[in-house]
Amino acid sequence: MKTAWHSLLLTLQFFTVVPIHKEFPLTKKSITGMFVFLPWIGAAMGLLGMCSMYALQTYSNSSPLLLAFVLVALFALFTGGLHLDGWIDMSDAFFSYRNVEKRLEILDDPRVGAFGVLSILFLVLGKLVIIHELFLQELMPVWAIVFIPFLTRCGMTFYFMSMKCSKEKGLAYFFKTHIVPKILTVCTFLSLCIAIGIAIFAGGQLAIPFVLVLVLVIGLIVFRQFTLKNFGGVSGDLLGAFIEGMEVLLWLTLLLCV
Repeated sequence: MKTAWHSLLLTLQFFTVVPIHKEFPLTKKSITGMFVFLPWIGAAMGLLGMCSMYALQTYSNSSPLLLAFVLVALFALFTGGLHLDGWIDMSDAFFSYRNVEKRLEILDDPRVGAFGVLSILFLVLGKLVIIHELFLQELMPVWAIVFIPFLTRCGMTFYFMSMKCSKEKGLAYFFKTHIVPKILTVCTFLSLCIAIGIAIFAGGQLAIPFVLVLVLVIGLIVFRQFTLKNFGGVSGDLLGAFIEGMEVLLWLTLLLCV
C-alpha cells in the first residue's frame, strides 16, 4: 500500500503541476506503479475538464469557442505544458533535416526554433478548432473528455515499453531500466479494459470507444516507425509529443464518428 501511494504521488510529481514537494524512493516497484497510475491521472484531468464544461454550460452563456478554449487551456495547465514542450522539441529536431545524432542534440537544446513555434501553433489551433466543432454541433460526448486523455497515456505506456531509448542517459532511460514490463503491460491492459467498459456504459455506444482504440493502435505503430527512423528510439520529449499528437488525432476521429 505504501509503494502504491508513493507511485501515485510520483505520477503527480513528474506528470502534473500538482505541488508534491517531497522525495520518494525510485525503485522498480514505485516507477512501474507510476506508469500504471498515469492513464488514471489523465482520466482525472479529463474529469476536471468535464466538470468545468458542465459548470460553464449550466451557469453561464459561454460560447462553443470559449468552452473549447477553456478545455484546451486546462489540459495544458494541468500538465504544466510538459507534453507541449516535447512536441516543440521534436518538431525542431525533425525539421532540421539533420542526421540522427544532430537531431538528438536538438532535442536536448532548451531553445525554441521557428519550426517548433509553427508546429505548436498548428497543434493547439488544430485541437481548438476540432473541439470547438464538437461543441458547436452539440456532438461532444461527455465521456470522451475523460476517455481521450486516459487513452493517450495508455498508448504512451505501450509505445514506451516497445521502444529502445535513443540515448543511455536522462529520465526516459532511467525509467526504462526501472520498469517491470510484464506487470506494467498487464496492469495497463486491465485499466484499458475497465475504461472501455465505463465509456460504453456512460455513452451508450459500443462502436466509438473501440474505433478510438483502433485509431490509437494505428497511430502508435506509425509514430513508432517514425521515431525509430528519425531519432533511433524514444526519449522523454518524444513521449510528450506522442501524447499531444495522439490527442489531436483522437479528437479528430471523434468528430468524424459522432
